[in-house]
Amino acid sequence: MRDEVRAKELAHALVSTGNSCGIRTRALLTDMNQPLGRAVGNSLEVEECINILRGEVAEGSRPVLELSLELSAHMLLLANVDQTIEDAHNRLQKALASGNALESLQRNIAAQGGEPRVCDAPSSFLPLVRESVGVKSPRSGFITNVDTTEIGHTIAAIGGGRVRIEDIVDPTVGFITDLKIGDKVSAQELIGVVYCADDAKAKEAAQRITAAYEIADDPPVERHRLVKEIINE
Repeated sequence: MRDEVRAKELAHALVSTGNSCGIRTRALLTDMNQPLGRAVGNSLEVEECINILRGEVAEGSRPVLELSLELSAHMLLLANVDQTIEDAHNRLQKALASGNALESLQRNIAAQGGEPRVCDAPSSFLPLVRESVGVKSPRSGFITNVDTTEIGHTIAAIGGGRVRIEDIVDPTVGFITDLKIGDKVSAQELIGVVYCADDAKAKEAAQRITAAYEIADDPPVERHRLVKEIINE
């Protein structure tokens, strides 16, 4: 949600509803002011998550891992599996390090008729394209703001999502970036890469995404927190 006050109101309403039905519920208000990880788009996001479970965590993907661990830890607390957030995090870290988390994904994929070998070699099974267009910074400075809604709409417009209900999603379309708010960039430095087999659409998307990044002379004053607030009631 764009408005933090309305987001809090919704979170309180959802938590209150869940608790009133006898289901222990809590909500986390999290930062959506930039792409959470490095990938935007169906296949690219799946590849990113599989790589995380494989222990291959790119720096730009680290927020995906951190938020997933935090959400999972709270679910373990709510289910009385663990009694402290520290114990829950330790359990999850062990599941990742041992490969149990990846094996669990493989079992889930197989149970739904998918190909579990995708976890061994994501790029060999996922629909991906090599055709790409770079998104370059128009000037030198610091990334101070990202219009994530515009990035989402842009990827949807070139096939990565549905603009109309009858649209067919192209899982190969997407955007990769390793830069975050606060990072310093030079003029014409790559902010990221648009992946799309249609060159004209890719170039149009690159222009829109370039405009979605605000570059200023000075770094942002406020540091973005991944988890802004935890709501229990």
